[in-house]
Order: sequence, then structure tokens, then C-alpha cells
Amino acid sequence: MGHARGHNVSDPAAVIGLLYTSLVRTLSPDAMAWFDAELDRQQSGTDERRLALALGLAGRKLGRAELSLPAADLAAARRLRAGWQPERWGADEAARVALLLATWRGDEAAFAARIDKLCAGAEVAELVAYLKGFAVFPAPAALERRAREGVRASMRPPFEAIACHNPYPFNYFDEAAWNQMVVKCVFVGAPIDAIVGLHERRNPELVQMLRDFGDERRAAGRPLPNVVHDYIANS
Repeated sequence: MGHARGHNVSDPAAVIGLLYTSLVRTLSPDAMAWFDAELDRQQSGTDERRLALALGLAGRKLGRAELSLPAADLAAARRLRAGWQPERWGADEAARVALLLATWRGDEAAFAARIDKLCAGAEVAELVAYLKGFAVFPAPAALERRAREGVRASMRPPFEAIACHNPYPFNYFDEAAWNQMVVKCVFVGAPIDAIVGLHERRNPELVQMLRDFGDERRAAGRPLPNVVHDYIANS
């Protein structure tokens, strides 16, 4: 299991409230009316079949416009969850995460099982939304196995959804999983400076892994990005 750092598990109702306010600013009245009805339905009693349908329809019904968050809301987001960056979420992603949070009834095992099942069968855009949601989902320890699956994803968007701009790995991955994730970021060309907590979780083994990887790359005539060199050099 990972080691919880800054263990401020966010309040689902407060997260839904912040996402809702952002969606009101971002969506048309018709789109908001659809989302409102779906959110109400899940808050009044989880309907798994309808939930799956709404999660699948969110992209088409709401579009993918970036959320509109003024500075005060961004500050509120960071207070709810250190490192959370909802300004990088699209409307469809915010809606999907809010709908899932609306199913939270205090049962960690049930919530984690729901997320796990949805991730297993999701299309790429849906999976990306769910993995971004790990930033604010309750029951974080119960979701760790699925988070690690996300890091092992062969496609870059799901991998980056958990590895970049997401505080989950910083808070819950053990050192081995953390180090593998950072090295994979370099391997696939994802920006390591987008990793939340990169400098706080620097460790000698990671620096050595990056050095070794850099040597392999140099030998192949493919130097590492400057940001990686700087990270190694500052150890």
C-alpha cells in the first residue's frame, strides 16, 4: 500500500458543489438541465444502469469545453484537495466525476468497486475522466490498485490522467510505484514538471534510475529533455 501524505480526503458534497458552479458557468442552459436531472437522480438513490448511461452520454450532451474557474474557486479547490487542478478538466470530465461522487454513501468498498468496474469497461475519454477524478474521490486507499493500472496503461491519455496534474500518486503511491511512474513519464515523453509532488518525493533510487535511463538514451542518440537533466543535477 502507498503512504498517505497530506491526507486531506476531500468532502464529496463540497467537490460536487464546486464542480456544479463551474459547470453552470460553462454549459448552455439545456446542457445544464440534463446534467441537473442526472445528478439529482444519483443523489436521491444510486441507479447503476442510469449512471452508466449518463456517464456514456456526458461527452455528447455536455461537450468538452474547459471549465471556467475564477481565482477564488481555484483557491477553494486547492483547499478541498491539495494539488487538485480542475482548471485542466473539461465539462464532460467534471460532470462524470460529479455524478460518481453523487453515488457516495460512506461505503468505501462499494464506491471503490463501482469505480473499478467502470474503469475496466470504459472508453478512453471516460477512463481519462475517472482517473482524473482520483484526485478527489473518497476511499482513496481502496482505489490504489486501479490507480496503478492507470499508470500501466499503454495509451498516453489515461496514463497522463493519473500521472500528471493529479495529486493521487504523490499521496498514495509507495516509492517503487512512484519511481516507475516518473521514469515512464520520461519514457513516453510526458512532462515530468506536471507531476504533483515531483520534488518533494525525490529519492536517490529515482535519480539513479533516471541517470541510467539517460545513459541509454544518449547511447541511442536521443538525449533527455532539459527538465529531466535539471532534476537529476539538482539531486
